[in-house]
Amino acid sequence: MSKILKASVILGGFSFAADVVALIRDRILAANFGATRMLDVYYSAFKIPDLVFNLLVLGAVSSAFIPVFVAKRRENEADAWGVARNFTTTVFVLVIIASAIMCALAGPLVRLIAPGFAGADRDMAVSLTRLMLLSPVLFSVSTIFGSVLQSLERFWAYAIAPVVYNAGIIAGAIWFAPWLAARGYFPVYGLGLGVILGAFLHLLIQAVAAHRAGFRYRPHLNFASAELRRIFKLMVPRTIGLGAYSLDSAIINSFASTLAAGSITILNVANNLQFVPIAVVGVSVATAVFPKLSHHASGQELAEFRRKLTGAVRNTAAVVVPVSIAGYFLAQWGINLFFGTGLFEGLSAVRTATVLQIFLWGVPAQSLIPIFSRAFYALQNTIVPVVISICAITTNVTLAWLLGVHFGLGVKGLALAFAVAGNIQIALLWLTFRHIYKNQLT
Repeated sequence: MSKILKASVILGGFSFAADVVALIRDRILAANFGATRMLDVYYSAFKIPDLVFNLLVLGAVSSAFIPVFVAKRRENEADAWGVARNFTTTVFVLVIIASAIMCALAGPLVRLIAPGFAGADRDMAVSLTRLMLLSPVLFSVSTIFGSVLQSLERFWAYAIAPVVYNAGIIAGAIWFAPWLAARGYFPVYGLGLGVILGAFLHLLIQAVAAHRAGFRYRPHLNFASAELRRIFKLMVPRTIGLGAYSLDSAIINSFASTLAAGSITILNVANNLQFVPIAVVGVSVATAVFPKLSHHASGQELAEFRRKLTGAVRNTAAVVVPVSIAGYFLAQWGINLFFGTGLFEGLSAVRTATVLQIFLWGVPAQSLIPIFSRAFYALQNTIVPVVISICAITTNVTLAWLLGVHFGLGVKGLALAFAVAGNIQIALLWLTFRHIYKNQLT
């Protein structure tokens, strides 16, 4: 078994385990809270913390840090660890500053992302957002530890981390929420505490693994570092793209907040379900192949680069396409079986299954997007995939307003817009990659 296939199996297996835990999490939330404004508030409270994380961390790690770290490690391992320490410290400081600013501005920001909330619902969303702004601080360090482990092709802790994160949220729903409700607080705050617990466990498991792999972290800040400047230069386009994605998510959330109560919850539950094959197959394969693509690109081993990219695309499509078709026909049955209980049974389950079926038309495309994007990143081209991503996001927002709001399709229109935009994005990525690199990779 090749290293990439082995890593894909490890990542896919633990991603599936994480998704099973996530499904249990969503079932508990749905049964205990239902498709209500309180759960709408919980999902909305993620938007601002996600914005901080996407802008300052995810863009740098997913597109810039790993290629720079891998290339430096080929030259000198000790210097590579220095790059990791410097980058960790820099990001940690920036995230703390950004989280503090967002905490101060939480009130007006919530009005923008959830204009349909008013009164106690809006106050609850503001308080929960401020609480959950602790999570990007923890995730910033955890994600860098995880990227170091990916670079070293050590995937176990990285793969397990999402499982313990979701376990933390489940603990919040089962124990923290009732405990707070019994003391006169909104139980949704218990879910926020569960998110913080999950983020801490996510950090802890990867910190231990990174230490065992040789990463000895100590504060180190050197803005003059050529590698740090290179990382920030490479991350700018990707950060712009992720910022646009976060804005897209906030806009779609704002559309959903003006619809019937529970619309945000239905949209998020269906989105989480459609993301299972994307995460288990597409993201796992992309994560496993990325260090190899970066290695071959840095050594100008372009024949191997092409072979590994082609294999990753074919293997992903061979699994995801039939899974999506089967999921479409089993959606109603699966939702009724797993979610049709407690406060979520009846119409809420039916609406969620319909939205999931629409989402599934875009799952093959969404599974291939991470692979093609990482192919660009490995070649240290972060501009093209970001430009294409922004085009897709613009399409999504425009269609979401037209279909979901203007023509009155509601959450079904929002899901259809997302599926169409994803298919456009993967078509543009594939055609552009062929156009730019056809001569180099033949």
